Amino acid sequence: MDRLGGAMNAGWDAFRELLEEEARLLGSLNAVALQLTQALIDNDADQIVAVERSLEGTRLLHAEGQRRRRELQKRGFGTRTLESVCEFAPPKLRPHFRGLARELTIRGISLSLTNQNNKALILAGMERLRKTVSLISESRVESPGTYRRRGIVAKPAGSVLVSQRA
Repeated sequence: MDRLGGAMNAGWDAFRELLEEEARLLGSLNAVALQLTQALIDNDADQIVAVERSLEGTRLLHAEGQRRRRELQKRGFGTRTLESVCEFAPPKLRPHFRGLARELTIRGISLSLTNQNNKALILAGMERLRKTVSLISESRVESPGTYRRRGIVAKPAGSVLVSQRA
């Protein structure tokens, strides 16, 4: 009986280690996603490219950690959810497993919100770029304006300078 209990605890220890690793990797992924948010706010193209590469590498590491945990979970519990698997843990380990499951959920929600924010920043930047290109195009296509002694003066509405609100 003792050997069986030791084997059972070894399995739970392995699962706990995978859960802790997944939570750590998800935390790292969140941190890099926030760095991308800052790079987008700063509008620094080199920083955006560097952080995006780092984000992709971190995402791949997290995906691998998640895959390993899910494989072990599936081998032991089939299609059960993580929360229901945590309820099968030995009584002394249950609070820790519940905490890890809750941490994964919270960090997942945080990452989702950060990703939505980053997408909104990217879309806003693309919209500003579209408006800038549109204004440049309009200023070249429209009639040049009035003739003055020193040449043709563009219409005031034909300016190619665009504020951040454009």
